[in-house]
Amino acid sequence: MAQKPGLWDGRRRAVTLGMISNIIGAAAAGGAAITAWLSTHWQTDLTQWTLVLAGIGGVFVVKGTIILGIAESRPYVPSHSDADVQQSMRAFEGRLNSRQKALVERLDTLESDVANIRVQG
Repeated sequence: MAQKPGLWDGRRRAVTLGMISNIIGAAAAGGAAITAWLSTHWQTDLTQWTLVLAGIGGVFVVKGTIILGIAESRPYVPSHSDADVQQSMRAFEGRLNSRQKALVERLDTLESDVANIRVQG
């Protein structure tokens, strides 16, 4: 499947990855908060799970924040330069002109065939 230039470049991938990492970290931190609440509410010892979830959440949030910081510090560079775009436009115009010439020739042939059929019929 052809992609548009800049539709899914490296910077956008990095921003998406950073946001996904932050969401996972926030979910793990939320899980840590829930297990801490359950520990106090049910008077059970879920401290180990609270610490594990808090650690995982912290790692993912820090990783996501670093990825987002790096992605935002990089300037946006389009994947195609102006010269490349101009060259592809010239190639497209050439193909379009050749197709138009072929179409005109085919139309002339069809018109002459129809005229010959009318004369014979």
